[in-house]
Amino acid sequence: PSNGLLLQSAMDGTDAATCQIYSGGGKDRTLRMFSSARSVLDKEFSQGKGLEKKAKQLGLASKDELLLPPITGMATAEARKRDWGDLVTVHRNSAFAYVWNSQTGSQSGPILRQNNWNVSAMAQKKPPERVHTTCVTISSCGNFCLVGTKGGTIYKYNIQSGIPRGSYPRNEEYSADGDAFTKQRLVGNVSRTIKKLEKQAAVSNRTSDMDKGDRDVARDAKLREIRKKKLLLASHTGAAVKGLAVDSLNKTLMSVGSDGKLILWSFVNHVPHKKSPYQLPSPATKLCRVSDSDLAAIAMEDYSVVLFDCSALSTVRRFGADKVSGAAHTGPITDLGFSPDGRSLFTSSLDGTIRVWDVPTNTCIDWLKFQTPPTALSLSPTGEFLATTHKGKLGISLWSDRSFYQTVHVDGANPPTVPAPIAEDGYESDDGQKQTGVAGVAKVSDLDTKEDGDKSKIVSPFEEGLITLSGLPPAHWKNLFHLELVKERNKPKEPPKKPPTAPFFLQFRSGESMGTDLPAESKTEKTEKQDTSAADEEEWDAAWSDEDDNGDSKVAVQSAGTGKKRSKDLVGEEADESGALVPAEKGLLATQQKRPKIAHHRSHLAALLAECEHQTSFQAVTDHVASLGPSGIDVALSTLCNGMHDLEEGLPLLRLTSLWLLEACQSRERYEAVNAYLHRFLYIHSNVIAGIDGSVKKDMASPSSSGIPEEEMNEQSQQQEQRLELLETIGKLREVQRAASDTLRSKMQNSLCLLRHFSRMV
Repeated sequence: PSNGLLLQSAMDGTDAATCQIYSGGGKDRTLRMFSSARSVLDKEFSQGKGLEKKAKQLGLASKDELLLPPITGMATAEARKRDWGDLVTVHRNSAFAYVWNSQTGSQSGPILRQNNWNVSAMAQKKPPERVHTTCVTISSCGNFCLVGTKGGTIYKYNIQSGIPRGSYPRNEEYSADGDAFTKQRLVGNVSRTIKKLEKQAAVSNRTSDMDKGDRDVARDAKLREIRKKKLLLASHTGAAVKGLAVDSLNKTLMSVGSDGKLILWSFVNHVPHKKSPYQLPSPATKLCRVSDSDLAAIAMEDYSVVLFDCSALSTVRRFGADKVSGAAHTGPITDLGFSPDGRSLFTSSLDGTIRVWDVPTNTCIDWLKFQTPPTALSLSPTGEFLATTHKGKLGISLWSDRSFYQTVHVDGANPPTVPAPIAEDGYESDDGQKQTGVAGVAKVSDLDTKEDGDKSKIVSPFEEGLITLSGLPPAHWKNLFHLELVKERNKPKEPPKKPPTAPFFLQFRSGESMGTDLPAESKTEKTEKQDTSAADEEEWDAAWSDEDDNGDSKVAVQSAGTGKKRSKDLVGEEADESGALVPAEKGLLATQQKRPKIAHHRSHLAALLAECEHQTSFQAVTDHVASLGPSGIDVALSTLCNGMHDLEEGLPLLRLTSLWLLEACQSRERYEAVNAYLHRFLYIHSNVIAGIDGSVKKDMASPSSSGIPEEEMNEQSQQQEQRLELLETIGKLREVQRAASDTLRSKMQNSLCLLRHFSRMV
């Protein structure tokens, strides 16, 4: 294929899973659509019914001779996709443009042509070569189609009806013989026409008025001659039109030609702009326009690209003009395209390379080398994927942009000096033979491995107090704000079902039966397992018991002789191990002392926090968390403290985590990632922090230290100090985060005000 186009079937900005690739221009003279989601959705557009039968009636060898010529250009618009055709193609050595419907997959629209052009292939007088099509575009509203020709004339058609709506320059419509042309009068200003007729009808007997009329006639003739010369200058007369583009409001039409002219036309009046034409450094070959920034890229015959600002009406960039530095193509440019945000420009050339240019810095940020020269390229609506076609290849290659899932610096500081070789997979050539890639060329996976081995350095601020970003993929920190939604979405709809019946064939072992007694060893092992399980049950019962401090609950007392448990309601007294009654407070303390502890699982983050406590920095903790995924970060933060019952071990870890986050916020490095970690930490442990705050306030309101042993009192005072330190650190953390946020907001507001001011000055 020599031409390809990427589209999205749903206008919601989704990824390439919903993209459709339109391809044409091959030797089979067909138009095909490929789906990037499912191959069963691929289809070939129909060019009419009964072509095989017609070919047999006409005595032709196959139906291929009845197909349309190879496609040289295509344009599409989804605004009126449900009403009429949304795809228009132009073909080699043909003056007609054809409308296609992507929903029905057929050529269902009218044939776009002038009224005196005969469509029949048997016609004696065919349209001249000067009106053969070279390029095509569709207005953003989806109502009009504009077709460029070899002779320099641009024709406008209505897509729904196929009726011609004038030409650029206006009043030109070539006849079938190609020598003369007819003028088609368009409706003008009615009030101006009436005034002119009234002026001509006014009759006066004075000689001065008659002389004035003669002077007016001579002046009008002179003005018409001046307009004619200017119109001849501001047109592509005798030169082929190489590219067309229409703005979003249908006000301006841009055209470039092989004569090196760039002309802006009034879309409604069909007259050139008063400052047109703009002379380009070299004849143009391609045109691509991005509507968001109102910029147009023009490929030229000297292998360079000019960037034209349609709002300022001036040339703002020129890519590939410096041949000495090597940052330029060495062959004709075959295609070009903008990224969705308009920051990057992709150009393909017959020298076998694709270059990616950064528009703000005017530098080459990527340089790809292919085995076969690329002939066409197109980007997905999100810029995530790039589709290319290559010379001599029948397939379409789909490439992924690594900047969507890896850290890629595109500041233009270190432009590539050597092209990155791309290993192409095996493909089928035009002659049907299977080809393979070049030996020794690095594969994309190898390049990824090498780059992953070389870890990117942390971006350090130029001055103290500046805010820097982490450079991590957005999915690393963005998903931390929506983990609950992700968990809810991934939760199974129903639990696993138990098999309704046992399997038909049951396992059988010789020498064993269900009724025989077990050996002594088996009985011993079984008894040990029962004792272990009973001990585990007692441990969990002790950990999760709901005993109150009042001593009004039922206490299970184990008999010394029989090993059975008995319960008894005790009010004011309890039973000890020997069965004697003791005071309730003493029995409760004894029960609490005998209650076994549960060892909670801690992540590697807890060990790093404990190691960094005696060091001067928590940088190792930040690097470790940056290497985890969203789920790993959530697990690491959740296992620091499991609730109010885990404060004995969890409180020091919470204090160390708050100190780490305080240091990270004060450094203002990795700003977006650190704020995501802070949000997740507070979200998980908000109940524990609130409970600590409430207990501290309660203890300060009613302190009581009478009757408590000295060791326990020291332990409580130490825990109280840790709680106060945690709350104090949380308060400092709030102030530091708020100060950094206010600083960033003020800087952003100043930048927006400056941009608004500069935009009004233009």
